[in-house]
Amino acid sequence: MRALTIVLTVPILFAPLLACGDGSGGDTASEEGTSGDGDGDGDPTTAGDGDGDPTTAGDGDPTTAGDGDGDGDGDGDGDGRYDPDNGPGHEGGTVVDVCSEQEILAAIAGASAGDVITICPGTFNFNQLISVTANGTDSQRIFLRAETPGTVTLNLSHIENFKISGAFWIFENLTFFGDCTSASSCEHAFHLVADADDVIFRDNEVVNFASHVKLNGEVVGSGPAKAFPDRAWFLNNFWHNTKYVENLAPHNILNLDGGQNHVVRGNIFADYSAPVTVPRSASAVYPKASAKRMLIEMNLIVCEKSRPQGETNRGIQLGDGAPATICDGDDDQDGVGDCDENGQSQEILVRNNIIMGCNNGGSSAGIIVGSDRDSRITHNTVYDAEPRNAGFYEGHPVHTTLWRHSILENGVNINYANQALDEADNVMPSHAEMDMIFTAPVIGDFSLASGANIVEQGPADPAVPHDFCGYPRGATADLGAVEYSTTDPGTPCAVVIQQMYDRVP
Repeated sequence: MRALTIVLTVPILFAPLLACGDGSGGDTASEEGTSGDGDGDGDPTTAGDGDGDPTTAGDGDPTTAGDGDGDGDGDGDGDGRYDPDNGPGHEGGTVVDVCSEQEILAAIAGASAGDVITICPGTFNFNQLISVTANGTDSQRIFLRAETPGTVTLNLSHIENFKISGAFWIFENLTFFGDCTSASSCEHAFHLVADADDVIFRDNEVVNFASHVKLNGEVVGSGPAKAFPDRAWFLNNFWHNTKYVENLAPHNILNLDGGQNHVVRGNIFADYSAPVTVPRSASAVYPKASAKRMLIEMNLIVCEKSRPQGETNRGIQLGDGAPATICDGDDDQDGVGDCDENGQSQEILVRNNIIMGCNNGGSSAGIIVGSDRDSRITHNTVYDAEPRNAGFYEGHPVHTTLWRHSILENGVNINYANQALDEADNVMPSHAEMDMIFTAPVIGDFSLASGANIVEQGPADPAVPHDFCGYPRGATADLGAVEYSTTDPGTPCAVVIQQMYDRVP
C-alpha cells in the first residue's frame, strides 16, 4: 500500500471522451445471507476470439491487443483508443414493425432468426410473463428495439416479466419500467435461463426492480443436469430505481448465477438499495455460482445518491452465497452443480470502474470479495465509502484475488480474510483526502485537484491499457479508473463522468 501525502500541485492533462454511445447489518459477507438465490426463478454476442474469453490476450479479444495494429483498440487505425466490439447492428435484418401490446407479444412469440422487431414510439403496458424462446443465430440475431432511445417505454408489473431461454437476442434503446404496486411483483425485468446464450442488452434504461436481471440454470430436455446462459453482454445501459422496491427477493441489479464470459461495460448503476423493511444486501453486479471469466469494466456505480436510510449496499461483489444445487458445472450430469466451492466466482477481471456511495450497513463496500478464485481487481476508483471501507475481503483460503493500481477510500476491510490480502500499487486515502484529490466528487466531479500521488505512479498494468473513457494509458500510468496524464486530446474524462452522474435523478 502506498502512503498518501496530499500536495496541492499543478493541473494535469485530463482524459478524453469514450466514443460510444440477503441479510443486513452483519460484519461479514457470509453472515448476511447475501444472495438468497435459491429462489427457484431461474447472453450477448460472442467475443469472436476463438475461446470466447473476453479477458485474455491474443485471441481477437475486444479488451486486449492483437487487433492487427498492436494498439489494442480493436479498430486497426493505431490511435490507441479502446473501441471494443459491442455486437452487430440491426441492418440487413427483417424489420417487423409493431405498434400495440398485442403486436409486440405476437412478434416475440413468432420470432425467427433475423427478425428486427421495432416498436413504434409510445408507452405499452404488460402484466404477464413474456416468454422469449425463439433462437437467432450468430449471423442473424433477433432484435427487440426502439429506433431512438427514450421513445419507447414498456411498463411491466409481473413478478419476472421477460423470461429468456432463446439465444442470440439483442434488446436495445428501450425503457423497461417496473410499474408495480404489489410488493410481490417486479422481482426481475429479465430472467435468463438455460441456453439463452449470446444475449445483448445495450443502451436501455431499466427502472424499479428488485433484481433487474436474474441469470441462472434450468433443466433442458429430460435433465437432470442444468444448462446455463453464457456470454451475456450488458453494454451502456442505465439501471436504477426511483423508489424502494419492497419485494422480498434478492436485490442485486445483475444477479448472475453461473455462466461464462459475460461482459458488463459502460453502464450506470444507481439507487438500488433494499428498504429497511427488506433485510437484504444489494449489489450492482454480483457474479457467483461458479460464474467464470467475466469482464466488468468502465461502469459508474452510485449505490445511493440521496437515500441513506436503505439497507446494506455494495458496488461489485465477487462470489459467495449460492448453494451447489444452483451452481454451474455438472460433469457427472447428476443435477447437482460440481462447483469448486459453493457460491464461487472465478477469473473475473474488474477494471476501470468508478464506485461511490456504498456505505450503508455493516458490510457495505464498493468492492466485496467473498468466495472467489483467481480474479483481478485493478485500476478502479472507490469513493464515499466512509464510515466503511472501499473493499471488503474474505477471499479463498487457497486461491488468490489480486488488488492492483486502484484508489480505495479507507482501504480494504480484512478482519474476516481467509488469507493475506494480495495488494500492490494501490493508494488508500481517507474520505477527507479523497475530497482534496478530486474537485467535487460528492457531486460527480472527478476532475483532478491534487494529483501528486495519483498521476504516473508506476508501470501500466498490462491487463489495463486504457482508462474509464477508453483512452490509452502511458507506460507510466495513473492510479484509479481515469488516466489524467493521457496524451489523447479528446474531451476530458471527468466531463464524461459528470454527464453520467447527472443522469441519476
